[in-house]
Amino acid sequence: KRLQHLQATIEANAQKIAQSKLGTVQRVLVEKAGNGEGQLMGRTECNRLVSFVGNPRLIGQLVDVTITVAKAYSFKGEVVTKEALTEMAS
Repeated sequence: KRLQHLQATIEANAQKIAQSKLGTVQRVLVEKAGNGEGQLMGRTECNRLVSFVGNPRLIGQLVDVTITVAKAYSFKGEVVTKEALTEMAS
């Protein structure tokens, strides 16, 4: 019973932290292609896994990704383009 309570607390905290990243722009090191056409995967600076659509030439590079879906231990996002950053600054 104590273990279940501890695991539920950890899960709730992980979800709370993940939700705080929703809508933010995170720097991601693109590591590999994911499952599906154009899918890439990488990790944020806080080591959370992010999947997103992008060109495979991005593998090995750092890119900015807007977090669109936040799960307890991973994210889904969209690559931020230079044009989008310019619009956000206006």
